[in-house]
Amino acid sequence: MERIGDALHDLALHDVAAAGPCGIATNVDRRPLVPTIADQTPMNACLMNPLQSDPVTELLAKLYLPQWQAAVWHLQPPWGLEVPDGVVSMYVVIRGGGWLVPCRSGSRSPETSPIRVVSGDHLITTDGSPHRLLREPNADTEPVAERLSDSIWPLVPAAHDATTLLYAQFELTDPLINPLAIGLPDLVHLNHRRDQDLKSCVPLIDLVHQTTMDAEPGWQLMVRKLAELVFIRTIATELRRNARCIDGDGQSRLLRAMTDTVIGPVLKQLIESPQQPWSVPAMAQQAKVSKSAFSDRFRNLLGRAPLQYLTELRMQKARQLLRETSVEISHVATLVGYESPSSFSSVFRRWNQCSPAEFRRGRD
Repeated sequence: MERIGDALHDLALHDVAAAGPCGIATNVDRRPLVPTIADQTPMNACLMNPLQSDPVTELLAKLYLPQWQAAVWHLQPPWGLEVPDGVVSMYVVIRGGGWLVPCRSGSRSPETSPIRVVSGDHLITTDGSPHRLLREPNADTEPVAERLSDSIWPLVPAAHDATTLLYAQFELTDPLINPLAIGLPDLVHLNHRRDQDLKSCVPLIDLVHQTTMDAEPGWQLMVRKLAELVFIRTIATELRRNARCIDGDGQSRLLRAMTDTVIGPVLKQLIESPQQPWSVPAMAQQAKVSKSAFSDRFRNLLGRAPLQYLTELRMQKARQLLRETSVEISHVATLVGYESPSSFSSVFRRWNQCSPAEFRRGRD
């Protein structure tokens, strides 16, 4: 447990050190990332106020990663991993390298050119598309599920030519729900040797590796939890990088809406409490604008009407409750904001092409 404390201490020290002499975040060149007061955006104003959650924290606080698994592997050449459709994968290359080959769904044929992967890389396939990770572009592969099933044993020291990976994944158990649909690219590709915000991951990655080697009681749970910290840090780094580059081109819609001075405060409440009896007039009243102005601004920022977005949030929460709990369907309806179970069932069927009961049976 001392190593976990040390790693988290290093993570905190990195954030303090990165803040610079006056608490202003700096990049590698020591140029301030936060503008002067005169030209602050809502995003930067949020980052400078320690009493207010920043938008990235708001987005990631409720991140739901179903069937999360993680492992560290020493892969001897020639090696290859194959990941099917519907699995979001994270790779952190501790040593060595290879090639990431995106594939067409249902096919091993490459969809795009192979992507070179090197030591220090963090890759996350946020859209859950099928792909292969290979030592060489034409290497044979094994299903990643088989490799994970063999990851119940401690690591042994690696040979000199082995590639060492931290791998983690979760499954998109419902094709209509992707918790990473928050303005991220289909493939996040960063490197903790190059990206300053990721350098704090290094002690965590070292700890994951050592924990797998030591295999002390509870090591598998520790690996999963530590890998989740690395995953969140990687996603947060990508979101922060996108936020600093927002230029009105339509990318990162949710993040831009979260930082909007009119829509943002209401949107945070919708995400936090979709079960409340929301209406467009009530939303507009909270935003202190007219109903039409609120609706137009909401649609321009998020690409859909306020009540449509609210229904999406409610359906996402309903699917999670139906899949992960045994709560009565009538109570699920109440928990997601419907007074009438029949109204809930009608909306659920329209969005999911099956009834709540059929959806729950399908999880088995």
